[in-house]
Amino acid sequence: MEEQLSLLIQLQEIDTRIRAYTEQKNRLPEVLAALERKRAANKENLDAVKEGLQTAQKNKRDRDQALESGVQKVERLKARTSEIKNNKEYQALLKEIEAGEQENKAVEDEILALMEKIDAAAAAITAAEKNSLEEDAAIAAEQKEHEAAIAKVEEELKAAEREKQEKAARIEPSVFARYQRLLLTKAGTAIVEVRGESCSGCFMSIPPQVFVNVKKNESIITCPQCYRILYYKG
Repeated sequence: MEEQLSLLIQLQEIDTRIRAYTEQKNRLPEVLAALERKRAANKENLDAVKEGLQTAQKNKRDRDQALESGVQKVERLKARTSEIKNNKEYQALLKEIEAGEQENKAVEDEILALMEKIDAAAAAITAAEKNSLEEDAAIAAEQKEHEAAIAKVEEELKAAEREKQEKAARIEPSVFARYQRLLLTKAGTAIVEVRGESCSGCFMSIPPQVFVNVKKNESIITCPQCYRILYYKG
């Protein structure tokens, strides 16, 4: 039984590695997904900046048209001054011309503001495109590293599983079945070391006679509290 216990200890070490590899393998796709989300966020940011530029350009075109119409309106009003027959009509026309010119001045101010916005948006696009290219390159490099890590982990996992099969083939079926049940019910730890007369699985003290027997490492002995298999490292 001493050999069986030794094999179980080795098996536990392999299963611990398998558990770590599996957790790592499960985490890596999420890392890749996070990188893809980052790439998509960069694109959304660039698209938003471009959309802002397009909106500003459209608004400027609209205001340019409004200004052109306003200028033409004022010119038509000015052309009517020679037709006015009395002072009252003349004063009314002057007020209308003044109102039109003020409205045109307001539109010109809007156009100037939009031109500044367009310039700022164009600069923001240049910066965003540069940043996007740099980040895309960094993300692609990181993705490549993680894809290589996934391949490596899968390779190590397969090797560990083969190693487990080889060890398991040398363990008595009933003992192996018992070990597997504990592995499932005890959070992946079926066999633990006794330290200071306590089980290192549940940290409870074990009876003196049980400790004496465990120290011999000659048979399969379980913890009276958590039922994990115990061994002693001298």
